[in-house]
Amino acid sequence: MEQVGYFESPVGVYEVIADDYGVTSIKLIGPNSVSMKCWKEGGKDEHVSSLSSQHIQDCITWLDAYFSNSPFLERVKLPALITQDHENKPFCLKVWQILKDRVKVGETVTYGELANMVGNPKAARAVGMAMKSNPISIIVPCHRVVKSGGDIGNYSSYNGVDTKKWLLQHEGAKCN
Repeated sequence: MEQVGYFESPVGVYEVIADDYGVTSIKLIGPNSVSMKCWKEGGKDEHVSSLSSQHIQDCITWLDAYFSNSPFLERVKLPALITQDHENKPFCLKVWQILKDRVKVGETVTYGELANMVGNPKAARAVGMAMKSNPISIIVPCHRVVKSGGDIGNYSSYNGVDTKKWLLQHEGAKCN
């Protein structure tokens, strides 16, 4: 059973969607207008499946550690992440995995460098498309991918480039 949770961050409200297998989506949906550090099923408070609610709680715990600058972020359990809806996109899955595993907090990588890491040096544009379709933003940190000239590039989330710039500055990354 799919459930929805919300987390209020300094850049806006994140919507977290999970099923019994893990988190399927994390996206920034808009400004901080209501306090939503909780989970809900179908928009109403009810008894929820313990598996999916645990995945949402794990994600909210991780988000809280990330935004509070916890020195223990690396030790906070990552929620189970599910990308099965994207199995027909093996390139995207590979890009997201490498980005999540190899580009750490405070680091940036260019689209071209990430294409090289994936093993396809001419795929910088395809890396950009993979970033745009990333269903698990922030944990799969597409905000850490920048243009080769040093410009931070685009960000397809609420408040776009301003959010990307805030996240990079929050992490202590050097950006233009």
